[in-house]
Amino acid sequence: MENPTIICHPLKLIFIKTKKVGGTSIEIALSSFCDETSVITPISPNDETTRADLGYRGQQNHRRQVWPDGTETAETFYNHIPAAQAKAIIPQEIWDSYTKVTIWRDPYDAIISRYYWEKADAAGIPFGKFVRNFKTMLTENSRITPLEGPDALNVYLRYEHLEEDIAALGIDGLWERFSGLRAKGAFRPRSGADPDTLNTRHPGAADIVAEQCATEIRKFGYKRPSTVPAMAKPEQAGKNDFIFTLSAGRTGTAWLAQFLGDNLQIRSVHEPLGVEDFGTAMPEFSHMRRFNTLGMDGVTRDFWRNKLASLQAPYAESNHILGKCGLIEALADSSICSRTTVIILRRDLAKQCASYVGRNDFQNITIPWQWYLDMSYRNVIVNPSVFRQMGQIGWAIWYALEMEARYAYYLIKYGGRINFVEARLEEATKPDGAARLLEALGHHGAPVLPEKKNATRNQSEVTEALTAEIRTLLGRLNFDPVAQANAYLSAGRTLDGAAQRSAAA
Repeated sequence: MENPTIICHPLKLIFIKTKKVGGTSIEIALSSFCDETSVITPISPNDETTRADLGYRGQQNHRRQVWPDGTETAETFYNHIPAAQAKAIIPQEIWDSYTKVTIWRDPYDAIISRYYWEKADAAGIPFGKFVRNFKTMLTENSRITPLEGPDALNVYLRYEHLEEDIAALGIDGLWERFSGLRAKGAFRPRSGADPDTLNTRHPGAADIVAEQCATEIRKFGYKRPSTVPAMAKPEQAGKNDFIFTLSAGRTGTAWLAQFLGDNLQIRSVHEPLGVEDFGTAMPEFSHMRRFNTLGMDGVTRDFWRNKLASLQAPYAESNHILGKCGLIEALADSSICSRTTVIILRRDLAKQCASYVGRNDFQNITIPWQWYLDMSYRNVIVNPSVFRQMGQIGWAIWYALEMEARYAYYLIKYGGRINFVEARLEEATKPDGAARLLEALGHHGAPVLPEKKNATRNQSEVTEALTAEIRTLLGRLNFDPVAQANAYLSAGRTLDGAAQRSAAA
């Protein structure tokens, strides 16, 4: 999915596109008003052909710019660039004086569009499960173009009232040029895919949208779809007797262990590192390497059987290594599955990767073998070939994206059996985000926020320039973890190796 940016100097207008809003047609139409110095980011090859056939300007100046005052910069405008980052690299006078525009869409309708765009229906994922397992998709647009605060834009065109709102911009000919375009044909069925129908079939989905998108619903007055009232959910006794974490590392897992212990008053472990823990409470090199090569073979199953049997409730462990050597598969087949919650803990990807590089985490092969993942593993979701030539930065990016794809894979494959809770470090370490995380775990008190753990002591290791470079590289990749996970599953592959062993038998 593209998220183009237009900086149109003749119109004095900046356009930042959000996701699943039909904005590619607007971007093509706006290109017709641009001059040779305007910034136009790339769109898909088919849409670029449409733009060229109409005689409009195509991608230009998205890597090097000459601004109206004659100054020059070499900044990269890329797909999914957030308004905050665009603001940081556009000259302040231009940002302050230009009209900043985006498109917004009713979240009850937008998530349906995303459901069919990701081909989740073809993968056999019910709509309600898709919404439940991929809540972060509901808040993506507010992270790209915030509705409030210093990075908010001037104009939010409403998807449902585009003719009216485009006319209000006062740009002669824009509506006519836009309305003649139909970029990105519909993936959505013509019937049975409207908000009322889908939310009646999956009533819990509307509750999730209402919770995640409360700010935009209030701001634009979106109405909840008509649904059959959802039945009250019975309390699930013991749902959080055991808490584990699915994460990549350098994501705040040490902090999370302290946070869970302080707030839930339970035994909460980060990483069991005692001499006798390796091979019993803590995976060894061989467990990590076997799982990512052979899947859940006998040796790996024995490790999990012994580890899980040794645990006494209530218990929490934020050890990120577990999720890379069979944690989810082991839980799904265990007697404690119904009593377990798994927290998917994410962090800003650019900062996460910069932390790996700043610490030289991928310089010594034993570190990926014990703590991360090796590009040479036979069973991975993301093809590492394009990242190999990029050295340590490429390895860090590949690893981070592989983990994002694995989160999606586990949500798709096991979301109906395991209780997953999603959290972002940047939000969880603040009072409101911490309260939401605790509420998801069944705790309703004021959160206690511990100090940061394992933070980089030498900040020169992780420079702003390195983070910015990695952020640019990530933006160019246009990575879709859900699509990657679905393609992997559609190819008949699984991380537990069962499908591969069956094929070889």
